[in-house]
Amino acid sequence: MHPDFLKKPENELTLPASDEIQTGRVCGICNRLSGTLLIRNVETECAVYDVYYCPACETGSVVPMPREEDLSALYTSGRYRSAEGKRFNPVIEFFIYLSRVLRKQRIKKCVSGGTLLDIGCGRGLFLDIMQRDGWTVAGVEADAETARDISKARHIPVKSGGPAEWGFGDGSFDVITMNHVLEHLHDPGEMVRECQRLLRKGGLLVCAVPNISSLQASVGKGVWFHLDIPYHIYHFSEAGLVNLLGKHLFRAVQIRRFDIEYGPYGWLQTLLNISGIKKNYLYGLLKNPELRKEELALSRKRDMLLTLVLLPLYFPLSLALSVFESFVLKRGGSVEVFAMKE
Repeated sequence: MHPDFLKKPENELTLPASDEIQTGRVCGICNRLSGTLLIRNVETECAVYDVYYCPACETGSVVPMPREEDLSALYTSGRYRSAEGKRFNPVIEFFIYLSRVLRKQRIKKCVSGGTLLDIGCGRGLFLDIMQRDGWTVAGVEADAETARDISKARHIPVKSGGPAEWGFGDGSFDVITMNHVLEHLHDPGEMVRECQRLLRKGGLLVCAVPNISSLQASVGKGVWFHLDIPYHIYHFSEAGLVNLLGKHLFRAVQIRRFDIEYGPYGWLQTLLNISGIKKNYLYGLLKNPELRKEELALSRKRDMLLTLVLLPLYFPLSLALSVFESFVLKRGGSVEVFAMKE
C-alpha cells in the first residue's frame, strides 16, 4: 500500500540541465520531468524549501537544491556533533551503541567476516565495533576534519572528499554500508556506481534511508522528523531505493522495514511536531550540553510543558504505530536494503 502520489508516469524523458534540476522541473536521479509538488514551504534557518516527487523513480528531491558549500558548513564537527564526535546524552548514546551491535549481527548473517567500508561513518563507532570483531575496516566521511579525528582516535583509515580522492582499488571490499547517507548526497547514483566498483563480485551492499512513502511521512508532511531539510536532499521510497540499486546491478536479497532506532522515535518526534511544539524540541533536549545550548536558546516554557504532558501518551502510541506501519502496511519510517553485487 502506498500514498496516492506514488504513481508511474506516462511520459517524457528529457536531458536535464543544472537549472532544471535546481528548480524541480527535472529529477536529478532519473532525468525525467518530475513536476509533482509533494510538500510546500518547509522553513529552515537557511531558506524555505519545497519537495518535488518524481513518480518515474519514486523519489522526492529538495527544491532549491542546497549548495555543497552551504552543506559543508552545516556538517562541521561543532555544528553537527560535538568536538568529541558525540551528539546525545549518555543514555541515548548507549542505545546508539546497541543499535550498531545489532547491525553487525545482521551483516554477519550474510557475510561472516572480511573487509568492510562504511560510507558516511560519522564518529566511527560502527567501524570500531566491526574492527574489534576481527574485520578489516575503512571509512569515508565528508568533513575532512571529522575524518582526521576518527583516524587519529580509532586508528582506522578514514577518507574524505569525493570517490576519486579515496584511493580504493576495484573489488577492495566484501561489504559496504551506507546508513542514512544516500539522502544527503547531490548525486546518489554516482555513489551507488562507486559501490559497484569497490565491491568484489557477490559482495554485499547494506543501504538504509528514511522512507518518504511511510505512514509517518504521510502524517507529518513538512514536519516529519526524518524529512530533515536541508541535510536530506533526496527522499527515497522503498521502491525508489530498490530501483536505484537495481539500475547499477545490485539485487535486493533482504528488506527491513522496522528499525528500533529510527522508526519509533520518528513517530514520537513527528507527533510532537504536529502538536504545535517547537519543531524537534525533544530532539534538542536529548543532545549533549555542548549542542543542546544553541538548540534550546529560543524555546518556550510552553514547549517544555506540552512535551511533558504528551510524552506518556505519545511514547506507547509511537511504538504501536511504528510496528503497524512496518509489519502490517509494510511502509516503515525507514527502509534497509541488503543487496548483492551481480
